[in-house]
Amino acid sequence: MNVIDTIYSFEVVKQFTDEEIYQRLFECWGITNGKIEVWGELDINQQGNWAVVLNVKTQSENREIRYPIELDKNIDDGVFIPLFYAKKLIDDNNKQNWIKCDLELASKSERIKQSNPFLLGVKKGTAFQLLKLPFIDGSEVLATSDDSYISQAVYNHHLDKVSHQIKESTESLNSELQIVERKFSQVSSDVETLSSKNTSLEENNSQLEINIKDQQNSLVELTQEYQKVEEQMSQKIDKLKNYISDKAQFLKDFEFIDEADFDMFISNVSSDSEVPEGISFQDVFEGGYAKAVSYIQAYLKNQDILYPRHIIENYLTLIRANDLIILAGDSGSGKTNLVQSFAKAVGGISKIIPVKPNWTSSEDLLGYYNPLEKKYLATPFLEALIEAKQHPEIPYFICLDEMNLARVEYYFADFLSKLEARDTSPEIQLYSDNESAHVLSELKAVVSIISDAKSKYSKEGVVDFIKLMQDEDVNAEMKRAFGFSDKDSLIKYHGDIRRMLSGIVSTPSTITIPANVRIVGAINIDETTHYLSPKILDRAHIMKFKSPLLTEWDDIFAEIETYDFDDVSKPIHFTTEELGQRETYPKFERADPFCDLFVDLNKVFFDRLGVDFGMRTVRQGLNYIVLFAELNDNYDQAINNFIIHKVLPKFTFDGNKQSGDLTKIDLLDKGLLPRLESIITSHELLPDEFSCIAALKSIISNAKANDGVVNYWA
Repeated sequence: MNVIDTIYSFEVVKQFTDEEIYQRLFECWGITNGKIEVWGELDINQQGNWAVVLNVKTQSENREIRYPIELDKNIDDGVFIPLFYAKKLIDDNNKQNWIKCDLELASKSERIKQSNPFLLGVKKGTAFQLLKLPFIDGSEVLATSDDSYISQAVYNHHLDKVSHQIKESTESLNSELQIVERKFSQVSSDVETLSSKNTSLEENNSQLEINIKDQQNSLVELTQEYQKVEEQMSQKIDKLKNYISDKAQFLKDFEFIDEADFDMFISNVSSDSEVPEGISFQDVFEGGYAKAVSYIQAYLKNQDILYPRHIIENYLTLIRANDLIILAGDSGSGKTNLVQSFAKAVGGISKIIPVKPNWTSSEDLLGYYNPLEKKYLATPFLEALIEAKQHPEIPYFICLDEMNLARVEYYFADFLSKLEARDTSPEIQLYSDNESAHVLSELKAVVSIISDAKSKYSKEGVVDFIKLMQDEDVNAEMKRAFGFSDKDSLIKYHGDIRRMLSGIVSTPSTITIPANVRIVGAINIDETTHYLSPKILDRAHIMKFKSPLLTEWDDIFAEIETYDFDDVSKPIHFTTEELGQRETYPKFERADPFCDLFVDLNKVFFDRLGVDFGMRTVRQGLNYIVLFAELNDNYDQAINNFIIHKVLPKFTFDGNKQSGDLTKIDLLDKGLLPRLESIITSHELLPDEFSCIAALKSIISNAKANDGVVNYWA
């Protein structure tokens, strides 16, 4: 930010209007938002007849500022603040009191009296006390020397981090206690061993007793230390919960929050989440994914939903891979039905989010922050993510229906980049943390003023905002404290605060994509839709569907009859880990047969065809092969599936163009097709609907009948 170092003369400044004076201050101090937001030390003189704010610095860059004019007393000598206002912000327990506030031009008469056309004072209703903080954590902390100050509301904002640290400390101490217990167990074992030798040497017996006693004393000391630390942490947690409960109860009583928000304040959502009903994958199937696929297929058939086993195997593998899945096919081919029915089969929840043709940015997918209303306007997609985070034991399948009605790379590319993070949970910044801190800071001031007004007029028994406003003395006191006129409505102001608070409570400034969420896209390919860009194809797995009328239903019935299940009325309960964790893709090893195969195919065919095929795609394939093997040991079928997911969808080019001695269409027909037939030796056993060989033959046939235009999606 550029700062202009200009000193004006009195004669020049005298000609300025107030608007021009503000503009000069903004330019000199690097202010771009039209507000002079500062913080500093609040001081009342010993006689108690005036108050000033000293050591004034900007909130945004913590920079010292001075009036752009030669003066005997500049802004660092203090900014005027009304005495009654200052006394409300003073904490008698602190030697120093710090506040943040906005500044505005003093009255014209006062500026003339002080011979300072730029003279500023504290703007009414903008000053809030800053509390001293025993630690520095995050961008909200304002620092001077070695001290740190922060709004009380921001302290509450960091509560989750503190609770998480306490939890980690508890787990660490539990681990230490287990180590001590193992040592004690070893000592006991040593005692038995030495005793069994029945030695007659008195010295050995004596030494053994000493060793046992030392170990027992050590165990007792460590146990006592652990209990002491556990008790201290328990007290801290209780203190924090009591504090939050007390404040939340106040907000609920005065209708700043509703019942649902109150429950969010005082309860731990994760611990209250119910485990879905159903049969346990681990207990009943002993972790066997192949048997689970059989059960899911039978369960769906019991619900009058038929899918070939291959589709369920493929879909479950992709769910466990934790990549973006795109289901492609004609309308009515069973894409969204697969999402919904599979979710029911595993005790999960499906959310179908229709994509609109006018979506052009990530705001259409995730929503945006409205600075006028001071709240985040969430979308159904974001609400589904937040709901999933509140129920971590339940699988959530969020489907973007008709995903390609709008250009996917416009509204989804940023989100897809977040999904690429494999070693950490992807985090999305919805809006600035400062916005929520400002709302909470304003709320703290409102709560403080209400409490003071209740206490002053002995209305502690009143816990209803409307009834409190009906008391003329309290109403007048609160308007005076807020700096409101008789025309201002406290009821309207209460409503504004309630809406702002509801916004930051229901929508956090950042959200981590929950581990129990899977993102699925469903697309149609026709004249009303857009093709998927290479960036999307490179990161997604494509499952293509045909009309269910082409399915051999009798084969599915016969297949399910071979399964030995007495009851298939309940869903399977998978834990989040059992449905697949977000882990780093397997390492690329040149000697690995899979890596060697696709490096060779890329060199001989894909590169010559102009098809992008990179390292990420190979590593995704390695991950898929490993996961698929856990429910089907047919390696040929795994290779076949991968080619359909990641290779063939990229085949969109002019087949008449030359590539060496051959046209591209001949390279497919005379080169790639026979090579794939030799690699996937059992391809004739696969139904054409799921065979990459059959799909490639269809691509070649269509291209020859369409002037050589190669298009997988046609």
